[in-house]
Amino acid sequence: MDWVLIVDDDAVIRSRTAAILKREDMKVKELSSGEELLDYIEGLTPLPDLILLDIMMPGMNGPETFRALREKGGEAGKIPVIFLTGNDDYESEQEGLKLGAEDFIRKPYFPDILTLRVKRILECTRLRKDLSKEVDKKTKEINRFSLHVVQTLAEAIDAKDTYTNGHSGRVATYSREIAKRLGYDEQGQDEVYIMGLLHDVGKIGVPDTIINKPSRLTDEEFAEIKKHPVVGDKILKKIKEIPKLAYGARWHHERIDGRGYPDGLTGRMIPEEARIIAVADAYDAMTSNRSYRDILPQEVVRGELEKGKGTQFDERIAEVMIGMINEDKEYLMREGAAEDSGLRERSELETAAHMDEQAILPSGLREIKMLDVELGLYLCGDVEDYLDALAVFAGSIASKSEKLEKALAEDDLATYSTLVHSLKSSARTVGATDLSDLARKLETAGKNGERALLDEQTPQLLAAYRALEEPLKKLI
Repeated sequence: MDWVLIVDDDAVIRSRTAAILKREDMKVKELSSGEELLDYIEGLTPLPDLILLDIMMPGMNGPETFRALREKGGEAGKIPVIFLTGNDDYESEQEGLKLGAEDFIRKPYFPDILTLRVKRILECTRLRKDLSKEVDKKTKEINRFSLHVVQTLAEAIDAKDTYTNGHSGRVATYSREIAKRLGYDEQGQDEVYIMGLLHDVGKIGVPDTIINKPSRLTDEEFAEIKKHPVVGDKILKKIKEIPKLAYGARWHHERIDGRGYPDGLTGRMIPEEARIIAVADAYDAMTSNRSYRDILPQEVVRGELEKGKGTQFDERIAEVMIGMINEDKEYLMREGAAEDSGLRERSELETAAHMDEQAILPSGLREIKMLDVELGLYLCGDVEDYLDALAVFAGSIASKSEKLEKALAEDDLATYSTLVHSLKSSARTVGATDLSDLARKLETAGKNGERALLDEQTPQLLAAYRALEEPLKKLI
């Protein structure tokens, strides 16, 4: 059902407009001022589909209200607006359209004209949203396909080497965790993960006989092996859309002291992503079986990383890896360990989810006693919309609570009723049913002027409302 807000200081106009739209099976809410609209819309979820906004009103006029609405940003700032006016002047219409209004209707209007224009705007809005969703869907499909291609290529690279099965996946996983601990955002973590998967892509150009030789390599054979960073760089540089993709492939064998290859870079001349992958690559080399040795003991691995700090490895990144080792009491981060396999699977899933922009419900959400999460999911439709609704709800708690206290203190029961009405709807949508029920009770009391009840139970409402802010902001 389409939902329309009518904002007009003339009660007769509001009532007549509401009656026309209700005959078309639309949900309608009437408001009398710009200030009332801004109070009502704050933290509201779900949001209305359209606002009919009068231009000439006492207090904030239509254009001022429109600007304030757009300044709110987020989805509230995107609600389509049709201006209503009793004036017949070109300047008002021009101003409204310049501001970004969808249409301009003069009063008095014929019911059929109002209905047609409102329906046209609602239909255009739906089409834009549907198109946006379709574009998002196709983008996610392409991202997922690209990730599968990269994973398949990494597996093909590892298959060349009998002794490094799963190496690229483990290096990618360790690199992602290091990046996370260094403070990288989700996109940055995903980029490092992909670089880790492809860091050895240049080995495609190295003969299998050299890669799988069980005995010591000759100088000529080692020289062939050392070509793989440059080969990988040439391959990945052709992917212009991700210019940093080649960093890991070209520079994961560089050393902080400049004694690495292929370019002999030193310190911060080596991109940080490559420094991360270098540590992860060395760690996996030591914790994997080789033709010439078994997995090294964890103490030896830790000691090698300590010894290489500031010479072979970036000191800060090596410390992060050592911290991960210290947490791994049972030495599960190694080739063949079930937990290591699970870690890789989780890393793959997280990367795929972030690339797809899939919303994941935080595990602690169901532990908030005041929330009926299943109801919220049902009312919002899916996880992504539910999390969006919770974010809007949580973000408005502080300011809306202050406005409620102020309205009650100033005996402004009209504003108070508007605020608790909005809270009633939003709380219900996110599954805070007890809070919604109390807000409904106080809305009725506000409209009836039951001051004693308001004074008694508003503190309870605000305490329950504010108690949701901290746990929600931690999780959303």
